[in-house]
Amino acid sequence: MDMLLRNVTIADLAEMLERHKRRSPAPYLKDTAIIRQARRRARQSGLWDRLDGLNTAGDIPVIRRSDWRQYRRTGDRDIGQGKIFFRRNALSQAALALWLNHPAASVDYLQDLLWAVCEETDWRLPAHERERAPIDLVCAERGATLAEILFTVGDRLEDEVKRRVRDEIERRIFRRYWDWTNLDFWKTKENNWNHVCNGSIIRTALYLVEDAWTLAHMIHGLIQNMTYGLDAFADDGGCREGPGYWGYGFGHYLYAAYALYLRTGHELNIMTDEKIPKICRYPLASAIEGPFRATFADSGHGRLPATLALLVNKFHDIPELFELCSAREDGALNLADMHDLCLYQGQKATGAPDQRDSVLPSLGQVKLRGKPGKGQITFMALAGNNGVPHNHNDIGTFIVYRNGRLLLTDPGGPVYTRKTFSPERYEILFCNSLGHSVPIINGRQQSDGSRYYGTLKVRNLNGSGVKTAVIQMARAYPRGTVGKLTRQFDLDPRANTLCLTDTYVFARPPKAIEEGFVTYEPARVTARGRAVRIGPARDGLWLSADDTPGRFTIRPMTKASREGRTPGVLQRIVFTPTALRKTMILRFRMDSGPQKEF
Repeated sequence: MDMLLRNVTIADLAEMLERHKRRSPAPYLKDTAIIRQARRRARQSGLWDRLDGLNTAGDIPVIRRSDWRQYRRTGDRDIGQGKIFFRRNALSQAALALWLNHPAASVDYLQDLLWAVCEETDWRLPAHERERAPIDLVCAERGATLAEILFTVGDRLEDEVKRRVRDEIERRIFRRYWDWTNLDFWKTKENNWNHVCNGSIIRTALYLVEDAWTLAHMIHGLIQNMTYGLDAFADDGGCREGPGYWGYGFGHYLYAAYALYLRTGHELNIMTDEKIPKICRYPLASAIEGPFRATFADSGHGRLPATLALLVNKFHDIPELFELCSAREDGALNLADMHDLCLYQGQKATGAPDQRDSVLPSLGQVKLRGKPGKGQITFMALAGNNGVPHNHNDIGTFIVYRNGRLLLTDPGGPVYTRKTFSPERYEILFCNSLGHSVPIINGRQQSDGSRYYGTLKVRNLNGSGVKTAVIQMARAYPRGTVGKLTRQFDLDPRANTLCLTDTYVFARPPKAIEEGFVTYEPARVTARGRAVRIGPARDGLWLSADDTPGRFTIRPMTKASREGRTPGVLQRIVFTPTALRKTMILRFRMDSGPQKEF
């Protein structure tokens, strides 16, 4: 896509900002009528009652040097990071309570938290401590949060506190951003760091810098940098890092875009490129049902934050996104922060799931649905390549969802430790092929890197008959592993059955093939090793080898599962064919199975 501000100079931007110098990046946060309405919404949503639990007399945890150094010593991120996140959440809740004039609010508690943050030696996470890279995700976010607190409730804070906060933002964010000796890779990185860091610093500057020329000089490059973050998305709008990182990374792009739009009197709109609506629709393509969604790469399950759906709809009409948000029984969205409370205009989720199939051909992701109702199968699969940010070696992996359960799953990301982003990454079950429903061929797993890839073709999308997805995945494996490997899925929507056919072509007969299927559900081999019952009796899945000689076995990955985010043991269901030939066709069927077995 074209570079943002390609035809807008720094001088143009300065003149635009000067024309609208009386405008703010978030006028709704200081509008007394909107704040009164926000108080009513906070009561209606239950947020007001939750703030009753704000412990303003509680201790602020001390971040000891040993806490900070725990990551370097052992690779454990939780101790120091946990205290940093506690402070971050406490700060947001304390500011929200004061902004709402909640009875539990305490100016002193908020000021103590602000002072404690200013006293921290480093605003980065311990895992992100790098020489000559002094700004990370949390550091950049911290600047935007503190600037927003000064903007919203600064008139109730003591001058000493406000000066200290401004000085620390100047020292830790602005000066370090402009220091040419610092090598902050995120400025032009094609992943979530780009939008989080560039977007947060844009918002910080919009809140704190008044002079139009200075502000334009500061943010012009930051805005242009965000183009690289948009380039990280596939041409079809798909997020290679998964829906969780869509919400985190692109969410900060949305915040920055709306702040710029308001501050410039609607003159500057960075949501107009034709790729942007496609990116905005990505969560719909990745949704399964309720909180369940695609967990490819290091992503996880969860609901779409209401603010992001509200911000998208400020620019593009995509009300379907509200169906992905957490909602009350009456359909009203659950609200969590100042922006939610101000931007919400009564939009509701209908509770009706989107029953459409979807395909993102550039990303290589497909979702196919069976007939609605009890027993409906929803199927998702991934092609793509093994060189994406937060990559897993998982070309051809798939998910089968039925009756509220992920019966065959993608386990998502591991618990982050020093090992996760090191040369040892693919020793982790959740990042390598053993943790996904893909074959192991001659003992070989898939390899990492963009040259290891698959291609996807889909037939009869949203049709009434059998729907088909075909993945060519031989090139996901090291050279010489297999000559051809075609994985075909056929979903019969009327019968809610899914058939998998893997066709192999080798130069010579292989020594070993293991077809793998992964699940967190209870599984039991039955029918003399020819089938596996997965999940509960009535709502589970029957996995059977169609006409393929061989046997199923189940391998609980007990020790390796401890590195995962999901409680429980990931099980790898393995089918070993009896005969090994140069050309092989292995067929499997997934359905509700014989009722007497369930």
